[in-house]
Amino acid sequence: MIAGFAVIAITLSHAAALEGAIAEVRNLAQPGAFAIESLSPSGASFERQGRIEQQTSAGWETVFDEFYLVKNCGAVATSPACVTLAPGAVLRPVPWTGYTCYGQCPRPCKGNVYRPPGTFRLVLTACGEGVRVVGAPFFMGSRAKQ
Repeated sequence: MIAGFAVIAITLSHAAALEGAIAEVRNLAQPGAFAIESLSPSGASFERQGRIEQQTSAGWETVFDEFYLVKNCGAVATSPACVTLAPGAVLRPVPWTGYTCYGQCPRPCKGNVYRPPGTFRLVLTACGEGVRVVGAPFFMGSRAKQ
């Protein structure tokens, strides 16, 4: 079963790279952590906010729409509208933790809900083009008991 899942994950990873030929979103070992690599010879430019979608019986639904393309949360306030990656550059943004408010960079909210367990993916939109780059699905389990 695990070997079958690995084959599916590799296939989906290739499909994710092909759908958005300007860049590839790779899932890292920690669920919710990503490496975004520019594949275009001219680089890639993305809206500063991506979104996390969850797979449901009705399809993919957005569960977190404030996924910032920043290496640290202190940079959110000053990040430009478009984040540009040079050709071959890799960005490893602050990971998503599964929460709706404190999921990446803390922000005020009325309720901080943990969305997992489930299957999720990161979706980015290229600036000015509307081209979507969709990451491969990843599974995030229940949070650890404290």
